[in-house]
Amino acid sequence: MTAKPSTVKGIVRGGVVVFDVPTQLPEGTEVEVTAVPLPFTPEEQAEFEAWERLSDEAWEQIDWGDQEEPNAAG
Repeated sequence: MTAKPSTVKGIVRGGVVVFDVPTQLPEGTEVEVTAVPLPFTPEEQAEFEAWERLSDEAWEQIDWGDQEEPNAAG
């Protein structure tokens, strides 16, 4: 009988995964880590959106001359 994979959650502290509950894994246990992205705080989201707007405005100010704008339908 083959054991089913189990899910153990934790957090990274100082570059080391610290499990939510005390967990002892045998030496040589294969693990797979899936990093869950941290959500932006409202302040971070607002700053990110402001930078995106500035970037869009900067692209609009470029004089493309005879060149086609990037991402233009073609």
